[in-house]
Parts: sequence; structure tokens; C-alpha cells
Amino acid sequence: MEIARGNWVGFDTVFYNESTGKHSLSINEVIDFSNLEIDPEGLAAYLDFGYCVFGRTPVKHVHYLLPHQVLKKIDGKLAVEEGTDTTLAYLDKETHEEDVLELLRQRVQHWESSFTEDILIPTSGGFDSRLLNLLIADKSRIHAYTYGTSNNQGRSREVVYAKELATRLGIHWQRVDLGSFNGYQNDWFDLFGCSVGAVGTYHMEFFDKIQSLEKGRPLHMLSGIIGDAWAGAVAVRPITSPADYRILGHTHQMTADSQRATGVDYRNLIESVHDKQKDLLREPKYRIITAMRTKMMLLKSLISIPQHFGYPGYSPFIEEDIALAMLNLPEDRKASRIWQRDYFRKNNVLFEEEKHAYTYQNSLNYYALTQHKLELLDINVLKEVIHINYLQWINAKLQRIGSFQRIYQTLMHTPKVKGVMKMMGFKNELIQAYFAYTTLKPIEKLLKQRNYGT
Repeated sequence: MEIARGNWVGFDTVFYNESTGKHSLSINEVIDFSNLEIDPEGLAAYLDFGYCVFGRTPVKHVHYLLPHQVLKKIDGKLAVEEGTDTTLAYLDKETHEEDVLELLRQRVQHWESSFTEDILIPTSGGFDSRLLNLLIADKSRIHAYTYGTSNNQGRSREVVYAKELATRLGIHWQRVDLGSFNGYQNDWFDLFGCSVGAVGTYHMEFFDKIQSLEKGRPLHMLSGIIGDAWAGAVAVRPITSPADYRILGHTHQMTADSQRATGVDYRNLIESVHDKQKDLLREPKYRIITAMRTKMMLLKSLISIPQHFGYPGYSPFIEEDIALAMLNLPEDRKASRIWQRDYFRKNNVLFEEEKHAYTYQNSLNYYALTQHKLELLDINVLKEVIHINYLQWINAKLQRIGSFQRIYQTLMHTPKVKGVMKMMGFKNELIQAYFAYTTLKPIEKLLKQRNYGT
């Protein structure tokens, strides 16, 4: 009997416990905390990617369905079968941008007409959210919100572009200032457990504040999740060996270091996956699909977090036919997203060709460290699975935020200086320690749940 089937791109992940037979969309619901054992290879992979990969988790016997896998119950026991990857048959079918834009318009407006409440659009000012705002038929229903990533959040490019977009389209828009998101660690674990590091708590603060501003108003959220991947903004260089597989994770260094943390070698996990995909990975489009499938464990939080705050979410870009239609556009039109630039120019919202004063600075994580003192990693708990010297290094770095660190961080987050400093060998060890912290904190909470029930 079929119980569940893996989504084509890994959205709505199904977790299951091969020992107890439980399955759920929540990893916490399938973990048997009283008999919890750590899976060393699953943990090491999680640390390096910042989220669960290869169908494994840090918990022994707890796995999740990969795209097109089928979970069945046979003779009272769970079994996983490999299904057919339906995307492969459509990767060489060239599409036309007029048809793609019309398909997007129809799909968004069909969703828009399915309810009467207003529409929440997290609007970064980037191409994906800009396109979605344009596609909504009734602009008066839109409630657009934006957060900035610089020290002066009002000068962030995201804010400047989003505000200008709202002015030209005549939509309701508001900026939300962030900085207290490190206080949402417990909420993150309650929602995601040990499936993904707590790197997205800023979204929790964002939607928590939106909820307060909206005063309980019911809204439906429209998300631009992974639209950039299909539109032409993402290219994945060739994967020639299992060692290259981390490229597909698009981690942006928001991870821990498995070698420093555990020293466990998880190459067997990568090699088994790579052996199945190595021929397919020669195709650039398939590499992009695989990158999104790999990272979907993290990316799906962009919809599940607003749902947690009462805003049911939708994105046209996680629908297979739309994603493949965009991916199959002519390469010369996808380059630099020319097809979208032409559409924005036609609608007078191609801000990239105009002069606007803003900053590219992205120092939000550092700013949050100065606003909220972190509860340090509990070495006594984590030393069971993580090397003590690595834990001590992380805690020590997070405690040293003096005047020198403030000057250093200002330089490291200044776009024109950052690249030069990296070329000269300077490393931002504070931010490295911070991302290691956010990756390890769910593991600490996992062990505490087993040890103390809290």
C-alpha cells in the first residue's frame, strides 16, 4: 500500500522512521526520543550542508523521501521504492517567453481568485517578487512587506527597490526592521527539529512582526521561492566527482565544519548518490534541478514559516510545469534574465537601468549579534557527538564582540572592501562561528529533548 510519494522537487518533505513505522511532514513527530541514537554519517552530512541531505538525518533510523521516491507499507513494514523522474522527458522542450509569462499570469490569477482575503507578498525588490506583484490582477489586495539587510535598513537595495515598486504599482507597502531573530531558536526547533540549521530565524521575526502589524487580518501569502533558479540567475558548474557534490548544496557557507566537529567521513553517502546521477549531471539544466532538490530542505521554510504564523502560502515556481517551462527558455534569453528585464522595462519597473541610492551591504547577521546576546552552546550536552575544542572555538568567537570586531565587521560587510580583504586572506571567523552555532543548536536541542524531555 502506498503511503506517500516524494514531490518532484522535494517540497512537502515526508519523514519516516524505518524502525517504528511512523511517517509525517514533521521530523519531530517521527523521532522516538526515548530511544534516540545519532547517525554519525547523517550528522556529518548535515553539518557540512547545514540541513539534511541524501535522504538521511542526524537521527538513526529517521530518513526522508527524495523526489519521486515512494513510501509503501508491505507486510506491516515500511519500504521505499524508486519512482520515475518525470522531469527528464521535458528538459529538451524549448519554450517561448510570451507563453511562459501567460502561464504564470493564469496560474497566479487562478490562485488569486480562489479566496476573498487580501494577499501578502514578501517583496525584496528582486526579480521574483517584482514579477509576482505585477501578475496580481487586483493590486488593491496586495500587502507587500520588506526587510533590509544593511546596518541602515532603510538604505538597503531591497528596501529602496521595493518601495519604488509599491509607489509605481499603487500597492500597500511597509518596511519591517529586524534584529531580534536570534531569540527564535526554540521556535525554530519546534517547527523544523534537526532537519535544518537555524539560519532562517530572521523570517520568523519578519512574519511575527507582520502578524502584529496586520492585527490578525487573514492573508494568503504569495512567495517567489526558487523562481531565480529557473529564470536564469542560477548556474551550477560541472560535477565531475563526488567531492564536487557540495556545489549542489548552495550552502553559501551557512554551515558547520564536519571535519572539525566530528571527523566522520560520509563519502559513502555521496558516492551512492553520485553513481546514480553522474551521467545526468552532465546536463546543465539537470544540475540546476538537482541543486534545488538538494537545498529544498532549507528553502521550503520560506513557505512553512508564514504558514506557521497563519498565512497559507503558494508559489507558482514549485509547480513542475512552470519550473520546466522557465528552465527551457532559450539560453540567450535566460542569460542575465533578459526575458524578465524586457518585461520589467515594458512595465516601467526595470530599476536596474535607473539611478537609485542604496547599499549592497548585507550585515544583518552581525547586527543581530550586537542586539541579542546568544545563549552559548552547551558543551556538556554536545560533547557526546561534537569535538570539545570546536565547541569552545565557536563559543569563544561569539563572546568577543568588542570595538575592534565592530570595525572589522564594518569592513568585511562593505561591498567594495570585502572582496579585497578576502583576496588578502582575511576571514570572517565571527560569522563562520555564528553559522556553525546556528547549525549545531538544533542538535543540542535534539539531545536535550532526549536527555531531559525539554
